[in-house]
Amino acid sequence: MSVFQSSREWKLRSECSSFNSDSPEILQLSAETGLSPMTLRVCVGRGLETPLAIRQFLEPRLDSLTSPLKIRDMDRAVHRLSQARARQELVWVFGDYDVDGTTGAALLAWILREYGFRFEVRQPDRFKDGYGLNVKAVEEAAGSGASILLTVDCGITSFDSAEKARALNLDLIVVDHHQLDPNRGLPPALAVVNPQRPDCESGLRQLCGCGLAFYLAMALRSRGRQDGWFPSGAEPNLKQHLDLVVMATAADMVPLTGDNHILVRHGLTVLKKSTKPGVRALLDAAGVGQRDLSPGHLGFVIGPRINASGRMHSASLALEMLTTQDSIRATELALELERLNKERAEIQNQIWDQIRVRVEKGIAEGRFQHGIVVADSQWHEGVIGIVASRVTETFHRPAAVIALREDYGKGSVRSYGGKDILAAMRASAEHLLGFGGHKHAAGLSLGLDRVDAFADAFDQALASISEDSAAGALWVEGSCSIDELDIPTLEELEQLGPFGPGNPEPVFTFRASIRDHRILKGRHLKLNLTGSTELQDSSSIEAIWFHAAESHELSDEFLKSEAEWAGVPELNRFRGQMTPTVRVRGRKEISV
Repeated sequence: MSVFQSSREWKLRSECSSFNSDSPEILQLSAETGLSPMTLRVCVGRGLETPLAIRQFLEPRLDSLTSPLKIRDMDRAVHRLSQARARQELVWVFGDYDVDGTTGAALLAWILREYGFRFEVRQPDRFKDGYGLNVKAVEEAAGSGASILLTVDCGITSFDSAEKARALNLDLIVVDHHQLDPNRGLPPALAVVNPQRPDCESGLRQLCGCGLAFYLAMALRSRGRQDGWFPSGAEPNLKQHLDLVVMATAADMVPLTGDNHILVRHGLTVLKKSTKPGVRALLDAAGVGQRDLSPGHLGFVIGPRINASGRMHSASLALEMLTTQDSIRATELALELERLNKERAEIQNQIWDQIRVRVEKGIAEGRFQHGIVVADSQWHEGVIGIVASRVTETFHRPAAVIALREDYGKGSVRSYGGKDILAAMRASAEHLLGFGGHKHAAGLSLGLDRVDAFADAFDQALASISEDSAAGALWVEGSCSIDELDIPTLEELEQLGPFGPGNPEPVFTFRASIRDHRILKGRHLKLNLTGSTELQDSSSIEAIWFHAAESHELSDEFLKSEAEWAGVPELNRFRGQMTPTVRVRGRKEISV
């Protein structure tokens, strides 16, 4: 099947999505709210059916956030940290190396500095230490004279490290949002601040690690207010650190509902006006002026650059950039991250090109029926997770991409169609040295001589695991015409974001033909689409279809025929100018 004909089923997000812009319900809401019918179709499709519900969603209040003290063990963490401040004990902050862990560690560095703590911040090395808290880090913390080891975005399953901390009389405070080990439960720590705990009734299970760090900051500030930490009129303004929270929340793919919706809406506003030298330098190096910043930049521009630090070198580069108060140093670090991100993209594309050819050949030979397993000694383990996601999106089945070292292989696994890859790995466990994660994304390690055996077992296991048809579908809000995609409407749609899990970006379908096209970097299609002549829609719009030109020729039929398109309407901002665009998600031929 051609890449230009979508094989995914298109489904309406809700029954309300069938409303047209001129439906009586929509017109009534438009009169009451002043919003465009197209925006209101998205609202109603997501359960926002009254002017009050819509206003509360569009104008969330920070004072509506849940009290941090509702999180289990938050009081214990705050009490011990307040003792450390009073005694000027050394606190060691340990954050993971991804965007969430890096921004969480940066946030704690800013607030501990503002609150008058003695502290140091460390992160693991992806290639030397692996994920999370490790015994070596615990020993280093104790050796430095620290009394408290405070983790962020890691530690919940680090039992050996927790035992070592206990043996060294190091008080461990775990601030983590990941799932608990179902068999072993909580690690032995002074405090475990994790809303995933079964005995935590805060209702904040959706928070990311940096978000939890922000709640710790709120709780500590309340304690400091009571104990007189801050001179009159000098109480720290925590809102200024929501720039870090919004970056983490968007990158970590947590549900953007409830408290997260409040945090990201205010965080985006703060990000646009951030005074942190590193944040400003990051945006400048990426070519995104703060004036032109949009919600889409969170996932496509900011996250990859911070991640490039840990993927290609050391997460400490990004951490230093986000915490430095020196503008010159911030610029140096941002430029280095920009270089690393370009290197990451080049390596990622090289690996993807190799895998695409290999998988296409394998499928033609009858392999990879239910799952894809590919491995190579030349692949960079820092980017295989990104490539695994591309494999699943292109070939519509779960995939494991494995980087082979001298003595073993390390792989990233991604699901497709809702299939439980963790269950598939459990069924293939005899061929693995270890594995972990959840049913949508996981990691593994295996011996060099077990790759083929694992590939067969993984494929067979997936054959018996049912697919969730809803998970593989492209969910759309409904149909529209191109002339409805004007700047005021797209500005309104932006106000419903930032988008992500729990608040997915709106996808609309529309009829159009291609007026002009060009290929970017040999991979992407830049299009100018013209509305349907049959529907008397003479409007046109710019569109981008990522990766659509990688392996297929452009046929005359594709270029000349009118088709049904599905895409995300967006505003492209450049040098203060705004242009309506569509990010294409699929195309279907029109049935005669």
